[in-house]
Amino acid sequence: MNSQIVIGTASFVDEIRVRLECELNFLSDEQDIVYFEERENPPWLFFIVGVTRCGKQGERRFACRFAVAKAVSDLFISQLETNFVKDYIEKTYHYCSPQDRFEIATSTLETLDKLKIIRRNRVLQSVYDYLVEYRTINIEGFAKFRLRGYRTQLERIVERTGEELLAAKDYIEFVRLLRCFVELQEPKIDEAHIFITPEGAFFICDKNGYVIRKEHIHTPSFSVTEGEFNYKDYLLSMLITLVPEIIIFHVSDHIWECDPLRTVQQVFEERVMRCPGCERCRHLYHSKKK
Repeated sequence: MNSQIVIGTASFVDEIRVRLECELNFLSDEQDIVYFEERENPPWLFFIVGVTRCGKQGERRFACRFAVAKAVSDLFISQLETNFVKDYIEKTYHYCSPQDRFEIATSTLETLDKLKIIRRNRVLQSVYDYLVEYRTINIEGFAKFRLRGYRTQLERIVERTGEELLAAKDYIEFVRLLRCFVELQEPKIDEAHIFITPEGAFFICDKNGYVIRKEHIHTPSFSVTEGEFNYKDYLLSMLITLVPEIIIFHVSDHIWECDPLRTVQQVFEERVMRCPGCERCRHLYHSKKK
Protein backbone atom coordinates (compact mmCIF):
# COMPACT_ATOMS: atom_id res chain seq x y z
CA MET A 1 0.00 0.00 0.00
CA ASN A 2 1.78 3.11 -1.22
CA SER A 3 -0.01 5.37 1.25
CA GLN A 4 1.36 3.56 4.30
CA ILE A 5 3.27 5.58 6.90
CA VAL A 6 5.35 4.15 9.75
CA ILE A 7 5.51 5.98 13.08
CA GLY A 8 8.10 4.81 15.60
CA THR A 9 8.43 5.72 19.27
CA ALA A 10 10.01 4.35 22.43
CA SER A 11 8.60 6.73 25.03
CA PHE A 12 5.15 7.77 23.84
CA VAL A 13 3.48 4.54 22.77
CA ASP A 14 0.14 5.00 24.53
CA GLU A 15 -0.07 8.71 23.77
CA ILE A 16 0.54 8.41 20.02
CA ARG A 17 -1.69 5.32 19.75
CA VAL A 18 -4.67 7.22 21.15
CA ARG A 19 -4.10 10.17 18.84
CA LEU A 20 -3.60 8.03 15.74
CA GLU A 21 -6.75 6.02 16.44
CA CYS A 22 -8.73 9.22 16.89
CA GLU A 23 -7.53 10.73 13.62
CA LEU A 24 -7.98 7.50 11.64
CA ASN A 25 -11.47 6.95 13.05
CA PHE A 26 -12.35 10.41 11.87
CA LEU A 27 -11.34 9.40 8.34
CA SER A 28 -13.35 6.19 8.30
CA ASP A 29 -16.48 6.09 6.21
CA GLU A 30 -18.13 3.73 3.73
CA GLN A 31 -15.64 4.63 0.98
CA ASP A 32 -12.46 4.31 3.05
CA ILE A 33 -10.55 1.34 4.42
CA VAL A 34 -8.23 2.30 7.29
CA TYR A 35 -5.16 0.17 7.89
CA PHE A 36 -3.66 0.23 11.41
CA GLU A 37 -1.03 -2.21 12.68
CA GLU A 38 1.51 -2.32 15.50
CA ARG A 39 4.91 -3.99 15.36
CA GLU A 40 7.22 -4.19 18.35
CA ASN A 41 11.01 -4.12 18.23
CA PRO A 42 12.06 -3.27 21.83
CA PRO A 43 12.52 -0.61 22.97
CA TRP A 44 10.64 0.66 19.91
CA LEU A 45 7.06 0.23 18.85
CA PHE A 46 6.12 0.97 15.25
CA PHE A 47 2.64 1.96 14.09
CA ILE A 48 1.89 1.26 10.46
CA VAL A 49 -1.07 3.20 9.16
CA GLY A 50 -2.69 3.73 5.79
CA VAL A 51 -5.94 4.65 4.11
CA THR A 52 -7.42 3.05 0.99
CA ARG A 53 -9.84 5.46 -0.58
CA CYS A 54 -12.08 4.96 -3.60
CA GLY A 55 -10.80 7.60 -5.98
CA LYS A 56 -7.45 9.05 -6.91
CA GLN A 57 -4.31 7.69 -5.34
CA GLY A 58 -3.20 11.19 -4.32
CA GLU A 59 -6.31 11.65 -2.22
CA ARG A 60 -5.60 8.69 0.05
CA ARG A 61 -1.96 9.72 0.38
CA PHE A 62 -3.01 13.18 1.47
CA ALA A 63 -5.60 11.79 3.90
CA CYS A 64 -3.14 9.43 5.58
CA ARG A 65 -0.33 11.99 5.65
CA PHE A 66 -2.51 14.70 7.15
CA ALA A 67 -3.98 12.36 9.79
CA VAL A 68 -0.51 11.29 10.94
CA ALA A 69 0.81 14.87 10.90
CA LYS A 70 -2.14 16.04 12.98
CA ALA A 71 -1.70 13.24 15.54
CA VAL A 72 2.06 13.81 15.84
CA SER A 73 1.81 17.61 16.06
CA ASP A 74 -0.87 17.29 18.75
CA LEU A 75 1.48 15.03 20.74
CA PHE A 76 4.31 17.54 20.45
CA ILE A 77 2.18 20.48 21.58
CA SER A 78 0.22 18.70 24.30
CA GLN A 79 2.95 16.63 25.92
CA LEU A 80 6.48 16.86 24.55
CA GLU A 81 6.37 20.64 24.82
CA THR A 82 5.46 20.48 28.50
CA ASN A 83 8.16 17.90 29.20
CA PHE A 84 10.76 19.96 27.35
CA VAL A 85 9.85 23.16 29.21
CA LYS A 86 10.02 21.50 32.62
CA ASP A 87 13.32 19.75 31.85
CA TYR A 88 14.86 22.97 30.52
CA ILE A 89 13.77 24.87 33.63
CA GLU A 90 15.28 22.20 35.90
CA LYS A 91 18.57 22.47 34.01
CA THR A 92 18.70 26.25 33.59
CA TYR A 93 17.31 27.32 36.97
CA HIS A 94 18.75 24.54 39.13
CA TYR A 95 20.01 27.19 41.57
CA CYS A 96 16.47 28.41 42.26
CA SER A 97 14.13 26.99 44.85
CA PRO A 98 11.60 24.32 43.81
CA GLN A 99 8.85 26.91 44.30
CA ASP A 100 10.56 29.36 41.94
CA ARG A 101 11.02 26.67 39.29
CA PHE A 102 7.37 25.67 39.67
CA GLU A 103 6.24 29.27 39.21
CA ILE A 104 8.45 29.73 36.14
CA ALA A 105 7.04 26.54 34.60
CA THR A 106 3.46 27.52 35.38
CA SER A 107 3.86 31.02 33.96
CA THR A 108 5.65 29.73 30.84
CA LEU A 109 2.97 27.13 30.11
CA GLU A 110 0.25 29.74 30.59
CA THR A 111 1.97 31.94 28.01
CA LEU A 112 2.35 29.04 25.59
CA ASP A 113 -1.29 28.08 25.99
CA LYS A 114 -2.36 31.46 24.64
CA LEU A 115 -0.51 30.78 21.39
CA LYS A 116 -1.25 27.07 21.16
CA ILE A 117 -3.17 27.19 17.87
CA ILE A 118 -0.40 29.10 16.09
CA ARG A 119 2.30 26.74 17.32
CA ARG A 120 0.27 23.64 16.50
CA ASN A 121 -0.25 24.82 12.94
CA ARG A 122 3.47 25.47 12.48
CA VAL A 123 4.44 22.06 13.84
CA LEU A 124 1.68 20.45 11.79
CA GLN A 125 3.09 22.02 8.63
CA SER A 126 6.61 20.90 9.54
CA VAL A 127 5.53 17.27 10.11
CA TYR A 128 3.37 17.23 6.99
CA ASP A 129 6.21 18.57 4.82
CA TYR A 130 8.49 15.87 6.22
CA LEU A 131 5.97 13.14 5.40
CA VAL A 132 5.73 14.38 1.85
CA GLU A 133 9.33 13.22 1.40
CA TYR A 134 9.58 10.36 3.88
CA ARG A 135 7.17 7.58 4.88
CA THR A 136 8.77 6.80 8.24
CA ILE A 137 8.93 9.18 11.18
CA ASN A 138 10.61 8.64 14.54
CA ILE A 139 8.89 10.74 17.20
CA GLU A 140 11.90 11.30 19.45
CA GLY A 141 14.30 11.83 16.56
CA PHE A 142 12.02 14.29 14.77
CA ALA A 143 11.57 16.31 17.95
CA LYS A 144 15.33 16.43 18.56
CA PHE A 145 16.67 17.10 15.09
CA ARG A 146 13.84 18.56 13.01
CA LEU A 147 12.35 20.95 15.54
CA ARG A 148 15.51 22.73 16.69
CA GLY A 149 14.19 26.17 15.81
CA TYR A 150 10.96 25.39 17.62
CA ARG A 151 12.86 24.28 20.74
CA THR A 152 14.99 27.43 20.58
CA GLN A 153 11.81 29.51 20.66
CA LEU A 154 10.60 27.58 23.70
CA GLU A 155 13.93 28.19 25.44
CA ARG A 156 13.66 31.93 24.81
CA ILE A 157 10.14 32.03 26.23
CA VAL A 158 11.31 30.14 29.33
CA GLU A 159 14.28 32.47 29.81
CA ARG A 160 12.23 35.62 29.35
CA THR A 161 9.60 34.33 31.79
CA GLY A 162 12.27 33.34 34.31
CA GLU A 163 13.99 36.71 34.10
CA GLU A 164 10.74 38.57 34.59
CA LEU A 165 9.61 36.42 37.50
CA LEU A 166 12.95 36.52 39.32
CA ALA A 167 13.27 40.26 38.72
CA ALA A 168 9.80 40.75 40.22
CA LYS A 169 10.80 38.71 43.27
CA ASP A 170 14.01 40.73 43.66
CA TYR A 171 12.02 43.95 43.42
CA ILE A 172 9.58 42.79 46.10
CA GLU A 173 12.47 41.92 48.41
CA PHE A 174 14.15 45.25 47.64
CA VAL A 175 10.98 47.16 48.59
CA ARG A 176 10.52 45.07 51.74
CA LEU A 177 14.04 45.80 52.97
CA LEU A 178 13.71 49.53 52.28
CA ARG A 179 10.36 49.61 54.06
CA CYS A 180 11.92 47.96 57.13
CA PHE A 181 14.79 50.45 57.05
CA VAL A 182 12.43 53.43 56.84
CA GLU A 183 10.33 52.15 59.73
CA LEU A 184 13.42 51.98 61.94
CA GLN A 185 14.55 55.57 61.21
CA GLU A 186 13.54 58.72 63.02
CA PRO A 187 11.94 61.32 60.65
CA LYS A 188 14.24 64.26 59.93
CA ILE A 189 11.50 66.55 58.59
CA ASP A 190 7.75 66.76 59.06
CA GLU A 191 6.74 67.22 55.43
CA ALA A 192 8.45 66.92 52.07
CA HIS A 193 6.75 68.55 49.08
CA ILE A 194 8.07 67.15 45.81
CA PHE A 195 7.63 69.07 42.55
CA ILE A 196 8.34 67.53 39.17
CA THR A 197 7.70 69.77 36.18
CA PRO A 198 6.79 68.47 32.72
CA GLU A 199 10.23 69.64 31.53
CA GLY A 200 11.99 67.45 34.10
CA ALA A 201 12.91 70.06 36.74
CA PHE A 202 12.90 68.49 40.18
CA PHE A 203 13.06 69.90 43.69
CA ILE A 204 11.93 69.23 47.26
CA CYS A 205 10.48 71.82 49.64
CA ASP A 206 9.67 71.67 53.31
CA LYS A 207 6.22 72.57 54.65
CA ASN A 208 7.14 76.26 54.68
CA GLY A 209 8.04 76.27 51.00
CA TYR A 210 11.81 76.46 51.45
CA VAL A 211 13.77 74.45 48.91
CA ILE A 212 15.82 71.62 50.39
CA ARG A 213 19.27 70.99 48.87
CA LYS A 214 19.23 73.58 46.14
CA GLU A 215 22.13 71.94 44.37
CA HIS A 216 19.81 69.15 43.27
CA ILE A 217 17.45 71.40 41.30
CA HIS A 218 17.41 70.68 37.55
CA THR A 219 19.64 67.64 38.00
CA PRO A 220 20.33 66.14 34.53
CA SER A 221 19.35 62.69 35.84
CA PHE A 222 15.71 63.76 35.75
CA SER A 223 13.65 63.80 32.60
CA VAL A 224 10.14 62.97 31.45
CA THR A 225 10.35 60.58 28.50
CA GLU A 226 7.25 59.05 26.91
CA GLY A 227 5.29 59.52 30.10
CA GLU A 228 7.96 57.98 32.34
CA PHE A 229 9.86 59.88 35.02
CA ASN A 230 13.51 58.79 34.84
CA TYR A 231 15.15 59.39 38.19
CA LYS A 232 17.71 56.54 38.49
CA ASP A 233 16.98 55.90 42.20
CA TYR A 234 17.96 59.48 43.00
CA LEU A 235 14.61 60.53 44.44
CA LEU A 236 14.25 57.38 46.50
CA SER A 237 17.73 57.84 47.97
CA MET A 238 16.96 61.43 49.00
CA LEU A 239 13.67 60.48 50.63
CA ILE A 240 15.27 57.62 52.56
CA THR A 241 17.88 60.09 53.81
CA LEU A 242 15.26 62.64 54.88
CA VAL A 243 12.67 60.08 56.11
CA PRO A 244 9.76 62.58 56.04
CA GLU A 245 6.69 61.92 58.13
CA ILE A 246 4.56 63.01 55.17
CA ILE A 247 5.48 63.07 51.46
CA ILE A 248 3.29 65.17 49.17
CA PHE A 249 3.74 64.98 45.41
CA HIS A 250 2.82 67.90 43.18
CA VAL A 251 2.83 66.15 39.81
CA SER A 252 0.74 65.59 36.69
CA ASP A 253 -1.30 62.43 36.14
CA HIS A 254 1.17 60.60 33.89
CA ILE A 255 4.07 61.19 36.28
CA TRP A 256 2.04 60.12 39.31
CA GLU A 257 1.31 56.77 37.64
CA CYS A 258 4.90 56.00 36.55
CA ASP A 259 6.91 53.13 38.04
CA PRO A 260 9.49 55.19 39.99
CA LEU A 261 6.80 57.01 41.98
CA ARG A 262 4.97 53.74 42.47
CA THR A 263 8.12 52.40 44.14
CA VAL A 264 8.19 55.39 46.48
CA GLN A 265 4.54 54.72 47.37
CA GLN A 266 5.29 51.07 48.11
CA VAL A 267 8.26 51.90 50.34
CA PHE A 268 6.69 54.77 52.30
CA GLU A 269 3.10 53.46 52.07
CA GLU A 270 0.63 55.64 54.03
CA ARG A 271 3.12 58.50 54.32
CA VAL A 272 2.73 59.28 50.60
CA MET A 273 -0.07 61.37 49.16
CA ARG A 274 -0.74 63.47 46.10
CA CYS A 275 -1.72 67.11 46.27
CA PRO A 276 -5.35 67.42 45.12
CA GLY A 277 -4.47 70.59 43.20
CA CYS A 278 -2.97 73.67 44.80
CA GLU A 279 -1.95 76.89 43.06
CA ARG A 280 1.56 75.56 42.47
CA CYS A 281 0.17 72.34 40.91
CA ARG A 282 -2.02 74.35 38.54
CA HIS A 283 1.03 76.37 37.56
CA LEU A 284 2.88 73.16 36.69
CA TYR A 285 0.02 71.88 34.54
CA HIS A 286 -0.40 75.26 32.87
CA SER A 287 3.31 75.42 32.00
CA LYS A 288 3.01 72.01 30.32
CA LYS A 289 0.31 73.24 27.95
CA LYS A 290 2.35 76.18 26.74
